[in-house]
Amino acid sequence: MCPDRPDLSRLGPIVLAYDNDALTGDAASRDVLDQLGAVEASVAELGGCPVRMAMDLDLAAARESLLRVRPGLVFNLVESLGGSDRLQSVAAILFEDVGLAFTGTGSLAMTLSNHKLASKERLAAAGVPVPAGIRLDASGKPVLVGGDHVTRDDWIVKTLESHASLFLDDTMVLRDADAGAAAEAVRAAAAKHGQPFFAEEFIDGREFNISVIDGPEGPEVLPPAETRFIDWDPARPRIVGYAAKWEEGSEQYQRSVRHFDFPPEDDGLLSRLREVSLAVWQSLGLAGYGRVDFRVSADGVPYVLEANANPCITPGAGFAAAAEQAGMTYSELIRRIALAALRR
Repeated sequence: MCPDRPDLSRLGPIVLAYDNDALTGDAASRDVLDQLGAVEASVAELGGCPVRMAMDLDLAAARESLLRVRPGLVFNLVESLGGSDRLQSVAAILFEDVGLAFTGTGSLAMTLSNHKLASKERLAAAGVPVPAGIRLDASGKPVLVGGDHVTRDDWIVKTLESHASLFLDDTMVLRDADAGAAAEAVRAAAAKHGQPFFAEEFIDGREFNISVIDGPEGPEVLPPAETRFIDWDPARPRIVGYAAKWEEGSEQYQRSVRHFDFPPEDDGLLSRLREVSLAVWQSLGLAGYGRVDFRVSADGVPYVLEANANPCITPGAGFAAAAEQAGMTYSELIRRIALAALRR
């Protein structure tokens, strides 16, 4: 029996759904377990009765478990299924199909935001600045996405639907390369790693992350964060690659530092970042909580790199750090995410 506690106690069991891959995965996957433990502790502190549920591709078993538990809320912490980030939205589809309230973005918006080129096309159509991209069509020919023309000679090659800067390192940045060379790099990366890639114009400028959370009156922008590259090797491209995110002993990890302090002359830029973040939220149909990643060019244009539905909320990670800057405790953040799901 769940003890009778205030606040979230009225919901009965609260399922914390997460991907079973986290038990055996890499550092990025294992971070899900840290997130899970922190959310579990906060749900209990808020009076809720947390119940862990690991998910895999056995959706019939997951459905049976949900119907047996009959949760008042599902905390959706699923980031992949069956080892594939592309299947993240399947969990949301299941929760929708069973008719449960769940945290974060719905399945349709999650699918759209996870597909970096589809979201790029949607945002470009809405007038949001995005770097031009190159994908390969069915015949292997390059196709321009998200812009009418290419304006730069530098490119960065990325996975199409994987998270956590997977495979992203210095070799994925191409300097002084034409579109043909970028397309060839996409082919090589896809052949090497066995999943789709694309190329995007590389904006060699300032990097910002803007977190957004649903509130009673609509989405609210949390304090902007900038990643600053401290004493960075000039020969190394300034990117937040896999090492910078997950390899704590690496130079990239130690020298890419999050900051929330800005001089007054940045006020106009920060206002524009907030404005564009809300436009991204609306254009992609995000809900609950999300993060928008930007690069700002030398001429001051904020380009949206991608939108992250249900970003990591591990304490100390970007979203939780922005909430803390806004004056929230971690448990208050979890309460707000839960209440946003119940309002929806």
